[in-house]
Amino acid sequence: MSLSDWRAALAALAHVDDASMDLLTSRERTSALLNGGLSHLSLLELDEARAQLHDALDIAVAENVPEQEFKARHNLGCLEFYAGNLPEAISLMRAADEVDARVARARARQDLAQVLLESGLLSQARQTLHEALDEARSQRLALEEADIRLDLAACAIVEDDAATARSELGTAIRVYRARGAEGRQRSTSLLRAAVDLGNGRVPRGVDDLLVPWLDTERPVTGEERLAARVRVETHLLRGDVGAATYAAQRLRGAARQSLAGDLHDRLLFAKVAAAQGDSRTARREVRASARRLGRAQAPTQSLEVRAALALHGRRLSEFDLGDALASGSARRVFDSIERWRAVSHRLPPVSAPADPETAELMAHLRQARLRLGSTAPGEGESAVRSQIASLEGRIAARDWSATGRTQPARSTPGAAAQVGSAAGFSHTRTALGQRQEVALVLFAHAGQQYSLEVGGHRRSRLRHLGTVAEVTALADRLVRDLRAHAFAALNPALSTAIGRAVDVSLTELDRVVFGDLTIPDGFGLVVAPSRALASVPWTAMPSATGRAVTVAVSLTRWATAEPPADGPTTVASLAGPSLRRAVSEAQAVAAMWGARSTSTPDGTDDSALLVAALACDTVVHVAAHGTHERQNPFFSSLHLADGPVFAHELPRPLRSRHVVLSACDLGQSDLRPGDEPFGLTAALLSLGARSVVAAVAPVPDEVAALAMVDYHRQLSTGVPAARALADTVAGHPGARAFCLYGADWATPHTHA
Repeated sequence: MSLSDWRAALAALAHVDDASMDLLTSRERTSALLNGGLSHLSLLELDEARAQLHDALDIAVAENVPEQEFKARHNLGCLEFYAGNLPEAISLMRAADEVDARVARARARQDLAQVLLESGLLSQARQTLHEALDEARSQRLALEEADIRLDLAACAIVEDDAATARSELGTAIRVYRARGAEGRQRSTSLLRAAVDLGNGRVPRGVDDLLVPWLDTERPVTGEERLAARVRVETHLLRGDVGAATYAAQRLRGAARQSLAGDLHDRLLFAKVAAAQGDSRTARREVRASARRLGRAQAPTQSLEVRAALALHGRRLSEFDLGDALASGSARRVFDSIERWRAVSHRLPPVSAPADPETAELMAHLRQARLRLGSTAPGEGESAVRSQIASLEGRIAARDWSATGRTQPARSTPGAAAQVGSAAGFSHTRTALGQRQEVALVLFAHAGQQYSLEVGGHRRSRLRHLGTVAEVTALADRLVRDLRAHAFAALNPALSTAIGRAVDVSLTELDRVVFGDLTIPDGFGLVVAPSRALASVPWTAMPSATGRAVTVAVSLTRWATAEPPADGPTTVASLAGPSLRRAVSEAQAVAAMWGARSTSTPDGTDDSALLVAALACDTVVHVAAHGTHERQNPFFSSLHLADGPVFAHELPRPLRSRHVVLSACDLGQSDLRPGDEPFGLTAALLSLGARSVVAAVAPVPDEVAALAMVDYHRQLSTGVPAARALADTVAGHPGARAFCLYGADWATPHTHA
């Protein structure tokens, strides 16, 4: 329908006054309100649409009309999507899908998938699209199936999987051609051309493809803007800067569009400026894009959504970093890395109100996880796993929907202003000099691995380390050797042999990463790893032996001073089950601080005690097994006597400044596009912890117990965490998998 058609529909509905509405049945009243809301929504009159759709929802719920309840909830979700409230849109659409109504859901699930994709939640988007595809096939809806394939192609585009994207688009084009849907065929061909251009290739026939949009002076619709982008990129790849400049000007304007579309436009503006030799304007566009991305992340209370939105900045960050590398300037490279790396970790910690429903769901999930451990393989295990998946989905949906209901905690003064600026680089160098430390920033670009060495005492230096594949292979081999060494602890001969393999792996990776870097005697080391090196045990590296080492997500955040303590240092120490030394370790750690172990004798309340400790105590030590969930890292957990405590249920924000996780390999991180780290350690830092000690590989229980008691003995006397950990590893080499993440921390000597 055209805009005039929607206006005519609203004019017709205006003749239905209150008296007339009273004569209608509940279903008819709801239908009138739904049609009015949809008309306003199509005209982007969001306030009017929201009012009518809420009225329709109220009647549908009160009168038990599930089909129209489904439509009202789903259309409200579409409205919030257009308004830019992505988590709220996801929650509303999920709620609609749970309504027990006999309605076709293929199109509605596709809508939900589009919101998930816009939020950067790729795995959820893809799963939802496959559900929609199955339904479209079962109902023989060929055109709907082709439309869904377009969104599957979009998922592949975001993941840089051009082959899959072209395959999905090709299938959709064939369906549209067979059905005579010329407009859709043309639009899909346009998208396929954009995929080819994004991979540096001008597709055949692109000039003929663009003919229908030659006379479009100011593109407004999504299709028109995509055609304009294709034209700009085509001219750029052909080297016609003048034509690219003219075409790019047509994209300027205030047309409403998605975050991804806005970032794509800004990328083209930056590329055109760079092609004109105007590097200053190009950098200005890049900086504006980074701010736009930060604003998109800030409103949502979901850490997963905040991090996942960084996907949309990937092409911009690659352009920005490539431009900085080409300049050879260490300062510009530093600015580029800090501008894009771990965007959500520079945002203030999120806060959330008590949510009884989520708490109840977490309790059910905890019990289900406990049952899974004691359920034999077969139908019973399958049923428990199905229940766990359902509970995790419901919890995640509630987390997504928490946008706008709470205010973020106050950010650290000065950190945001320094990101990607000369002040940030200078401030970091000053901090490194004052603290007598050297920084090693590791990053990748175009399949190559690099390092940036920064120190207050010397000139900064860029160095090429090799291909990402080569460095990744070395890092993966080291982690595998460390894991094997831990499990061979009870076999002396095997342990010795694998220990030699660990030493070889450490030496080879150290040679590549550190090269000829010289660190002055007495200086510490700060490492900001790239994706390939996210789970390396930096404390164990030969070049770091005996040095205070900190693994930082962002050097800008690392360089920000710790705010003054607001009271005495308080300590909580908890023990989990299945660790022979855990209870004695927790008691000994507490004794080092003049406190008592927090765990209860029977462990029935330990999960609640841990959550309370993270909300109240300065130092929290946990001697417990844990699970690192790679597919959904915010369901990583610590295993206590009454069940697992998940990252999803941690306090927001934490009061704890220093957290020690004393067992398993909870220092692991999975870095997603945008170099956003995911895992329990990253979650604790995101929620406000200053620093976290955790291991990247299993550590024998006896070694961990002795080492951690020694570590707290030093920490309790005021020794900074990085120095205390270095001395601990020197005395207990078996504990070399432990690393300090975030920033250094020290107690102000006052304990309670």
